[in-house]
Amino acid sequence: MRSFDIALKNIKKSRSDYSIYFFTLILGVTIFYMFNAVGTQGMMKEAMGSSNTAVQNFVRIIGMVSIAVAVIFGLLIIYANNFLIKRRKKEFGIYMLLGMSSSRVSRILLYETCIVGFFSLVIGIAFGVIASQCLSVIVAKMFVMDLSDFRFDISGKALIMTFLCFIGIYIVVFLLNNRSVRKNKLIDLLTAAKKSEKTVLKNSALSFILFVISAGCFVYVWIRIGFFGASMTRNEFFACVLMGFISTFVFFRSAGGFLQKACSSCKRFYRKGLNAFVIRQFTSGIATSSISMAVISLLLFLALLFFSTGFSIRNYVNTRLGNVTPVDITMDLFSLDPEAFFEENGIPMDEWSADHIQIPISKGSDVTISALLGAYEAEASETFTMADWSAMVGVMRLSDYNLIEDMYGRERLEIADDEYAFILDFDMLGEIVNKSMAEGNILNVSGTELHPAYDHVIPECVLMSGMEANLGIVVLPDCVVDSPDCGLEVVSNMIAANYVSEEAGEKVTGILNELGDDAVFFTTKKTIRSSSISITVIIVFVVLYLGIVFVISSAAIIGLKMLSDSIDSASHFTILKHIGASGSERKKALLIRVFSFFMFPLALAVLNTLAGVRFVRGFMSSIGMINMGQGIVLSLFIMVLIYGGYFLTTYEGCRKIVGI
Repeated sequence: MRSFDIALKNIKKSRSDYSIYFFTLILGVTIFYMFNAVGTQGMMKEAMGSSNTAVQNFVRIIGMVSIAVAVIFGLLIIYANNFLIKRRKKEFGIYMLLGMSSSRVSRILLYETCIVGFFSLVIGIAFGVIASQCLSVIVAKMFVMDLSDFRFDISGKALIMTFLCFIGIYIVVFLLNNRSVRKNKLIDLLTAAKKSEKTVLKNSALSFILFVISAGCFVYVWIRIGFFGASMTRNEFFACVLMGFISTFVFFRSAGGFLQKACSSCKRFYRKGLNAFVIRQFTSGIATSSISMAVISLLLFLALLFFSTGFSIRNYVNTRLGNVTPVDITMDLFSLDPEAFFEENGIPMDEWSADHIQIPISKGSDVTISALLGAYEAEASETFTMADWSAMVGVMRLSDYNLIEDMYGRERLEIADDEYAFILDFDMLGEIVNKSMAEGNILNVSGTELHPAYDHVIPECVLMSGMEANLGIVVLPDCVVDSPDCGLEVVSNMIAANYVSEEAGEKVTGILNELGDDAVFFTTKKTIRSSSISITVIIVFVVLYLGIVFVISSAAIIGLKMLSDSIDSASHFTILKHIGASGSERKKALLIRVFSFFMFPLALAVLNTLAGVRFVRGFMSSIGMINMGQGIVLSLFIMVLIYGGYFLTTYEGCRKIVGI
């Protein structure tokens, strides 16, 4: 029989073994092509050739991430291939015992690699081409691009990249397979199936001690990072991360022995049905693959953290954009005569804006952040160690500020002649100032005592900004600001305006850019939306790309481990049948076993993610992002979709192997 025919027969015979391997290859090719094609086809390709720097940055970053993804997929495919080779060493030994040379065995392996590689590339690229069209539309919508010229397109660059990347991986796989066949003696190949992996930590007392220590370390790390992470130094934070990393490996190394002892101690549960068999299978599997399980748990943790954080940032930015861009442009003009300023620079205000307001901003030594914090300045200093609380805060008349409210479409403020209001959209600082205002902190302006009109800051913006991190504006009664001895001095003019046309807007922003920050500080709706959308798209796609790869890698490793173990335990399920276990009982035992292997590392990853998300939430609250619930829900949906798909595929493959 020809070597090629033997290779085809082997693939058909081992299709249960190859199911996860083949599925992973197809998925890997699809994802790799899809993400690399998104910036090199159709509208995105045209945008790359234009001045759209946001699209260019997106494509550049995706390209850099693809290098890391290629390495991860390469390692995953090599790992998966090694599982298959280990299971087939006896088969190779029989070939050689029957007189087949090692070079011909290697040639059979080469044909198998080529056949599997060819079909995975063809099917994967076919799926990738279809999926990339949908992805291009999604990205184009995110970048607010015109979809009228959309057309079906295939990226030649992505095809070449995908082909070269995976051909390189398959070559490495073949070389390793060839080395595995040639370096082993015939007796080693024939007896490979009888050699079981070494079980570690048979000492139940030692397992118990290590398990308790690792669990204690996890609780400590969760509490420190989740609840006190914001106040930790850099060294303390990295020490906690290192402790969590080491604890993960110790946890899985000791979990098998600990769970076996704990479950066997509960006699009624342990001896019920096939529980003893399932627990023994599960704990021995955990003990022999502790390093793999630890790596899987860490990858799942990173994937969940990436997903939840990335989607939360996207939701936050998209929700906030509508609230912080009520007009076309806002500026803080340092000239005290705005009309003359615009005339001198060749852009009379009436020519580029028919709808605008001009508000003077004053400052005085009595109106500082320190005065607003009152008794809570020390608490603020603990959070913001580098802050200068003596900095003066801008002041506006109540009537002027209400002009802004009218233009921005917000409700007018109402304060009495002996009251003040503080406009601040910087949440972390606002939480501390709220305590001061709730206690009635008095603001003394040149001898005039003013009480807070509200027991909290007003979370609104005055100047548009891409981040909620403005130092705020104090709103005072007109009579206080207009008093000749108030101690306040006009330092700049705040201007909010809408353009008469897009061309007029481009002209005025071009001139303002040339003048520089010494003359005017300005922000436009277009700039905020463009930068926010760009950051959002990049974050979402990078976390999707890496997160999906991490989940696929984790699920594929577990799936291959389960299929491999099922070959070893097929005889055990046959014995169960002979001693009277029904088919439904054996199916249930197999289902619980596979489910436990998939869920055990995921459960630890979820617990780690809860602490990680709490830390990230505290960190991101500095820019106003508080709610991460929707991001967590989306991340769990993706996890269930991919991880659950691998679980069902693995269970079905294992069921066929054990003959249930």
